[in-house]
Amino acid sequence: MDVFEAMKGRQSIRKFRKDAVPREHILRMVEAASWAPTAGNAQNFRFIVVQEKETLARMRGIVDEIVARVTGREAGKDKATSHNLFAFAPAAVCVVGAPYESITDKALREKDPARHKIRRFQVNPGLQGISAGIAQFLLAAYAMGYGTCWMTGSLIAKPELESALSVRHPEELLAIIALGKPDDTHPKPPRKPAEEITAFR
Repeated sequence: MDVFEAMKGRQSIRKFRKDAVPREHILRMVEAASWAPTAGNAQNFRFIVVQEKETLARMRGIVDEIVARVTGREAGKDKATSHNLFAFAPAAVCVVGAPYESITDKALREKDPARHKIRRFQVNPGLQGISAGIAQFLLAAYAMGYGTCWMTGSLIAKPELESALSVRHPEELLAIIALGKPDDTHPKPPRKPAEEITAFR
């Protein structure tokens, strides 16, 4: 599949068939992600692929409990929400990232702490590289006939999920990708024209 076709065709999928995703297919998606640009070629991310129903159910229970505590609303037993959708997919691909600190970051931390803080929370080159890896994973999945949904709503229960997945500091859980064969598609929202979002100086 042409890369431009993949970029235009990929969309977030929120309903999946029950078909299992073969391990070799997931490894192809991970390989595509591994070629994404990362700051200093840090390659500072990895994936925990959860396919066991019991583990998915335990993760969903963790998220549902925190959501209920925070919002006061109980999750529906058989209905996916923006927080627990991953549990209704054949696989939940948990994206784990490690911090990245460049020579520039170290210099700013020592010489200009205020500017370092801004860079850490607004620029964050380490996180940008991880996002590029996720984007390439999604494109590879689509090219192979799979649907995905890049999720961060689940991270309302970030510390609890990290504990369940044995993710330890300084690594952290940064996203969950729901993955499987699409069972429902919908029209993709239009995008702004290139001319509207581009300025030449």
